[in-house]
Amino acid sequence: MKHSIREITQEELKKIERLFEGNKNQLELYAELLLWWNTKINLVSRDVSRETVRNHVKHSLFVSLCETFLRENAFLDTGAGGGLPGLPLSICFPEKSFVINDIVTKKIFAVNDMVNKLKLNKSVRGSAGNVRGIDIEKGRVVLTKHAFKIDQIYDLIKEKDWQRIIFLKGWEEAIEEAEKVKEPAEINIIRLDANFMDSFYDGKGVVELVRGEHE
Repeated sequence: MKHSIREITQEELKKIERLFEGNKNQLELYAELLLWWNTKINLVSRDVSRETVRNHVKHSLFVSLCETFLRENAFLDTGAGGGLPGLPLSICFPEKSFVINDIVTKKIFAVNDMVNKLKLNKSVRGSAGNVRGIDIEKGRVVLTKHAFKIDQIYDLIKEKDWQRIIFLKGWEEAIEEAEKVKEPAEINIIRLDANFMDSFYDGKGVVELVRGEHE
């Protein structure tokens, strides 16, 4: 499978830091809500610290380095658990629309509560169920953070009308998983483990799968 790989630049990191700081109050409120709900429902690991949640929130924003994210306006975040990466992105990009999906109904109940408290109702809605049964209208880009292997989600939604999936996941495993996709496709990777990055990002990348044309 064709793939391209590059490292994040220092300017791109500064862009993410500005984005986080510019929306810090709402992002911190989301982190607080996520921690509260995590005591009721296992949205992230049970013993997660506030600092780790904060790292996951900021990590979500790296999706915005992908040109596809900046260009498009409608997204399906699947396997989202407590709303990562979709809710942090919706806070920072209120003009874009998001469907937040997870197979576990109680997790989407928590997401919808957070959407209400964050006043994101106009641009975000939760949708519970297997992604195989979720409608993906033409032009909606799929997002997912660590929830699926590339070949797994491809098989789940291959009959649907999508063109691109953006993953936050280990970039080396992404290459291995993408090779198992049997249909035409390519992947573009932004490595987040440059030497100026925090150790939290070791091995991580922003991975875009672009569907090819069937012959």
